[in-house]
Amino acid sequence: MRRHALGLTLLETMIALALVALLASLAVPSFGGAAERARLRFAAETLAADIGEARFEAARRGLPLHLEMRAGGAWCWAVATESGCGCDAERACQLKTERAADHGGIRLLDAASTRLEADGEAQVPPQPAVFESTRGERLQVSLSPLGRARICAPGVGVPGYPAC
Repeated sequence: MRRHALGLTLLETMIALALVALLASLAVPSFGGAAERARLRFAAETLAADIGEARFEAARRGLPLHLEMRAGGAWCWAVATESGCGCDAERACQLKTERAADHGGIRLLDAASTRLEADGEAQVPPQPAVFESTRGERLQVSLSPLGRARICAPGVGVPGYPAC
């Protein structure tokens, strides 16, 4: 009487691992795109949230606050109590600061500083803030005269955001 062995042979295991590796290699590019899109969304939504919080804080204090922004390779923004209190270094006049290092791979193409009044109104900057991922996807954060931030997708759409 011959006994039947239970389990997998080495050949069956190797075939299964090859199939898993093939499927994983097909899925990795889509995961990379999703992760970068999430970083792009996070940068735009963080700016919009900071604008909303600064607007609220200006009303609470009864004093204007300033959103100081710098575009480029080492981009940043700061919510500050004084005009000209840039985001390049830590200062006492800054209430909140965000830097490019916190948003790996995301670029801030255009940005302009603005003033948020105590009554909730805002100086509308000459151009909206535009974030771009390394894949070329863009999100734009614009400011209304009432100080409300709006996020939209210029050009090729980013899922979840209206076209600009």
